[in-house]
Amino acid sequence: MRPLFEWLMPLLAWSVVIWRAPSAFSTRANLALWATFVAGAIGLSTRPPRIAGFLESVTGIDDVTLLVKHLAGVAAASFLLDYVHAIHKRPGQERAARRRLLFTCTAMTVLTGLFVFVLPHDYTGAYGIDAHYGHPGVQLYLGVFYAVYAASSVQATVLFWSNRRNVAPGLLRVGVTCLAAATANGVLYTLYRIYFVLREGDSTILDAEGNPVPLTDPICELLPAVTVVLLVLGVSIPPTRSLVRYCRDQYALWRLHPLWADLVTAVPHVVLGTPATSRVRELFAFGDRSLDVAHRAFAIRDAALALRDDTPTEEPPPALPHPAGDTDRAATEARWLHLSVQQRTQHLPAPALPATLDRTTGGRTPREEIAWLLKVAAAYHPVGNAGTARSPRPSMR
Repeated sequence: MRPLFEWLMPLLAWSVVIWRAPSAFSTRANLALWATFVAGAIGLSTRPPRIAGFLESVTGIDDVTLLVKHLAGVAAASFLLDYVHAIHKRPGQERAARRRLLFTCTAMTVLTGLFVFVLPHDYTGAYGIDAHYGHPGVQLYLGVFYAVYAASSVQATVLFWSNRRNVAPGLLRVGVTCLAAATANGVLYTLYRIYFVLREGDSTILDAEGNPVPLTDPICELLPAVTVVLLVLGVSIPPTRSLVRYCRDQYALWRLHPLWADLVTAVPHVVLGTPATSRVRELFAFGDRSLDVAHRAFAIRDAALALRDDTPTEEPPPALPHPAGDTDRAATEARWLHLSVQQRTQHLPAPALPATLDRTTGGRTPREEIAWLLKVAAAYHPVGNAGTARSPRPSMR
């Protein structure tokens, strides 16, 4: 568990820092959340022995990683509290933010003073404190840290959970719930750590180098890792809505492309937006594609209406036959559109509209229309491949 915690957790935290850096300064809430992960990543990065040794050699303080870890933890809890207050949007935030900043700076100053003037420093490394849990200075130092961290975590948990009721059901509410669970888990970790320290007392076991063996157990290692994972999930789940929507729209554009390409070739004046040069190139278009899907659906429906207007009013060609028992109206429209495009390329009128279709075929809303045209496009592709004996399929480009 320890190697996993020492290396995977910092990498996970720093990946979120890099991911959210471009939007960090867009709003106060985003800045506070980004600062939370920066502070958390710094604190987690003190765990690997190589980094701890580097910090100790640079500063000349044998157990400086202990102070860095605790200061980063206090800062992370404070920034997360700023974030939840920013999204909670309660009155008097500016004054409350100044009070929280003063409280956090005071706590960090007290911890630094206790670390310098009160804590014993006769062992190297962040675990040197494990040999002195019974020391009054150590108890005061840990008491200040646990009190500040627990108070911030409790308040953040209450605010996250109460704010959850104001969020619409869906991925965003799941994200807020994960953040509430993360801060609640932080409270649980603090309480368990206090119990563990009081139960274990001072460490009396030294390793081969004369340093105390860390007083820890799987729960002490697991709970911080769970907190980090829940925080990452809390900030990662809501943005997946955009990713899911982007993938869904790209898939819809891919499915609609053959039908759309044939129809706008036959009726070019219905094109909306900027036409894609190829089906594959569309996959490399980034950003919100919802408008492109809507334009694609409107163009297909406008082209179908134009082809219907091209149907002769007197002595029309025989209606497009369809297999006996075929009640799939989407497949029927796909076959009619395919033959209409072929007729158009030969400067012939479109075939009569099948009896199973009418001029209102499709959806009543844009969403329903897109869903309907996806069914038509799915039926259109095999029809186009099958072709007809009378004329070849027109080019899609």
